[in-house]
Amino acid sequence: MTNLCVSQELKGIVKDKNQKGIPYVNIGIPAKAFGIITDENGAFNLKVTSEKDSDTLQITSIGYYPTVLSIADLKKLCEQNTPVILTEAVYELSTTTVRPDEYETKILGTQSVADLECVNLSALKQKDSASVRRYKEKGISEKSAGIEIGNKISIKKGQQTFIDKIQFKACLGPNDTAVFRINIYSEGKTVKRVLTPLGMVKVINSNNELKEPILIRSIGKTEVHEIDVSRQNIQVTDDFIIALECIYASNSQMNIGAKPAVFGSTDLLIRESIMDEWIKVPLVNMTFIAATVTYKKKSKK
Repeated sequence: MTNLCVSQELKGIVKDKNQKGIPYVNIGIPAKAFGIITDENGAFNLKVTSEKDSDTLQITSIGYYPTVLSIADLKKLCEQNTPVILTEAVYELSTTTVRPDEYETKILGTQSVADLECVNLSALKQKDSASVRRYKEKGISEKSAGIEIGNKISIKKGQQTFIDKIQFKACLGPNDTAVFRINIYSEGKTVKRVLTPLGMVKVINSNNELKEPILIRSIGKTEVHEIDVSRQNIQVTDDFIIALECIYASNSQMNIGAKPAVFGSTDLLIRESIMDEWIKVPLVNMTFIAATVTYKKKSKK
């Protein structure tokens, strides 16, 4: 692929140390809350308009150390036909936690994913005028591709809990194709509250707990996907977020199975891209995820 830098249209590619393209890398400017995703070969096309050369780009992919570049640095790489190189992350063996000998298993979230009704998530993306303007000038789709939605799963604080399986329902027509990415976040603190067209919302920060990416391709039918994540040995001790990121949709829509949840039982979180901040959608409680978890068996008194 030839990388060109025409005016403010930056075209390039993200590779690993072996010069292999890394698929579906997130590239964006967190301070301006917008981002794009590379294609399956690591290629990207980033339109910069009002950005300054000193603005900071963040480039992230699960399993790699994040890279930070200025717009000026990225321009130079494009001009020199040089790829952006990400370094594979190394996880210490000491972080692996031994599971308890006696344990219990429980399904959290929705209990029957197969019975969920198909809904279009576009209806939840009510943007303010600034967001609409940003999408237009960046040439980014205003529809569901790129959106990330999450369910906050509540557990007993301090209880050692392992996440083993995740289920969700993808709803596609016979001619549709979609690629989803599963993300698991430990919930951070509420960093601020902001007024949006949805009302006053909480903005929440978070950290991704996955060590390897989980990508799901769904083609031409409605089906339930079950993902075994036990090998990643993901341990949480407080509430966590399971999120579904729409990487690609042939019809630019995110259609999944979901249902209303009991008010206050399951928070619905949403952001327009992974570079944005989570907001809690007020007055809308919806569940779309089933999570099978394992925790230490309670001792009998």
